[in-house]
Amino acid sequence: MQPKALIVSFFSLLALFFYGIGLLGGGLSDIAGYGIIGTVHLLFAVGIYRGHETIIDVSPYLALLDMLFGLLWVMVGLSLPAVTLTLLSALILFVLMDEDVRTELKMP
Repeated sequence: MQPKALIVSFFSLLALFFYGIGLLGGGLSDIAGYGIIGTVHLLFAVGIYRGHETIIDVSPYLALLDMLFGLLWVMVGLSLPAVTLTLLSALILFVLMDEDVRTELKMP
């Protein structure tokens, strides 16, 4: 799989993940909060797909934040979504830290 397709898929799936958590939470504040986080991930997926340099340069930081919040979630209570978020974020962070991958992502 191409790195661009992998990273765009990751951010798109995380957007769906956060939208789903918001809808399952039920409260209006849950829906709004997780909806904002999901929209940010969706915008990152579109930005990476289009090759925006700023989005590509900032995307490792978003993946790092996802990993850190996943770790916090694991420490609060071990659950499958928390472990999934942590492991997927660590994996994509590892991929995004490669300079060759980021250079390839900036190509149209």
